[in-house]
Amino acid sequence: MKYIIYIAFFSLIACNSVEDSMPISTEKEVEEDVTFKEGVYVVNEGNFDWGVATLSHKRYDSDTVNNELYKSINNFELGNVAQSMTLIGDEAYICVNNSARIDIMEETTGKWIDRIEIPNSSPRYLHQVDEKKAYVTDLYSDKIYVVDLEKNEVTKNIASTGWTEKMCQLGQYVYVTETKTVFDRRKGGQLLLKLDTNTDEIIDSLKLPIGPIDIVKDKDNMLWVLCNGGLEELQPALVQVDPTTFSITKSFSLSANDYLSMPSRLRINKEGDQLYFIQRDVIQQDIYADHFERKVIVPKGKRLFYGLGVNPRNNEIYVTDAIDYVQKGWVFRYSDMGVKLDSFQVGVIPNEIVFQ
Repeated sequence: MKYIIYIAFFSLIACNSVEDSMPISTEKEVEEDVTFKEGVYVVNEGNFDWGVATLSHKRYDSDTVNNELYKSINNFELGNVAQSMTLIGDEAYICVNNSARIDIMEETTGKWIDRIEIPNSSPRYLHQVDEKKAYVTDLYSDKIYVVDLEKNEVTKNIASTGWTEKMCQLGQYVYVTETKTVFDRRKGGQLLLKLDTNTDEIIDSLKLPIGPIDIVKDKDNMLWVLCNGGLEELQPALVQVDPTTFSITKSFSLSANDYLSMPSRLRINKEGDQLYFIQRDVIQQDIYADHFERKVIVPKGKRLFYGLGVNPRNNEIYVTDAIDYVQKGWVFRYSDMGVKLDSFQVGVIPNEIVFQ
């Protein structure tokens, strides 16, 4: 009897591999002479350890959307869980989290150029410091990587005490959010790190509310940090930090009832005076307000908002709908007044919006 059960079990595994379970692509091949410019890239992260990440692109002046362009052009998959894309010159650096690498492609053709392999890493975001150097944050390794942009290789590690995430630069200093969930047993705190780009050393840190996850700078060169509440603590906050005194100057409590109401994706308009983030809906906040009003600029309705971008050209708001984290998602475009303009379908779990 036990033998029969073993046979049935292994037969079931053999007939249901990861590849068997992955959705079959129905996307058209990308045309050979197409160029990706004057438009928006969408990074679709795909399912962790199950699906593969894809890239989508839509020009501003066309209704055509090119999905799965990376595989179509290069004849190999982008990898498992693409977290972010950073444009530097003519190149796009894509942090592929669960594949422990950063893939580099030509921005306008989508052709693969090079790859930065980082063993035992989970790269999250790449920030260009200058023409020769970039920093890369990481989820698990307790390191910030220093990357030589001419050789496309890691040259140095900067020790941290936990999960490092988003970065923002003012002068010679790069400010890095260090965060953790309530399930993270590492020593690291809820911090904003101050990193000197001349020495590649962390020279100071500031304690923040739980879950500092995103950061932007405003028109007055003040820093804003979104703290998501750390999964279960659920005490999210939006704080303003004066980088000169390295102290908190404003702190707004953002009430949350559950995981789905945790805030995410802090963005700012081109004038640098209006903040945006997702907390179920898309919320807008004036940087000079002395209290938090929860102004809903885009209501979510029945959608599951996941990614957010504000076009630096015209302040149009792009927000993605991950639906159920399995089927292909959508991108919705709104005016800066919250009026819906159009929508287009992309890949599975559309995460980051990158404007050209």
